[in-house]
Amino acid sequence: MTSGVVAATTAAATLGPLTLVLARRRMHAVWNPGPAETVALTTAVGVVAAFVADGSRPAAVLLPLVLLGPAAAVVDAYEGRLPDLLTGPLLGATLLTAAASGPDGVRGIAAAAVVTVLAALATVMLTDALGWGDVKLIPTLAIVLGHHGALLAGLVAVVLLVGVTTAVMSVRDRHAIVPYGPALVFGTIGAAGL
Repeated sequence: MTSGVVAATTAAATLGPLTLVLARRRMHAVWNPGPAETVALTTAVGVVAAFVADGSRPAAVLLPLVLLGPAAAVVDAYEGRLPDLLTGPLLGATLLTAAASGPDGVRGIAAAAVVTVLAALATVMLTDALGWGDVKLIPTLAIVLGHHGALLAGLVAVVLLVGVTTAVMSVRDRHAIVPYGPALVFGTIGAAGL
């Protein structure tokens, strides 16, 4: 086996169950994922973690997002909200990691300040544009993307994933509310990990 396969398997075996436990503990409703959901989520988290670990860029600032982001995305997908008990620690850990990483981290924190103000203004002025949970998640994502010099790539990835999510959800229900959390988390990880 190659090191990438070993890393993906190890990540899936450890981070997949962690994601499931964190998501279940933060949901208001009872959620009992079936075997297909468990396998799909565990595999996705493992592949994402292996992708980040095997990438050419340093993964330290990405680590909090890889650990806590998928759980927040799962809660948003099922309940349409991003819990404070995940977005708060995620932001704190990302801020500390970025601050300790030197000029790239400072650049990421500065980008986060600007992007967060813009997101908050969009939420106030265009009430259906973003939810407040998305606004609380955005500083973390902007720090990661700013640190990796990938703000534009992250924006493109997120917009594409939101488009795909919207198309898939529209097939089932034309009036469904699209959760942005999964697209925000996985688009950021993809753009920053390249």
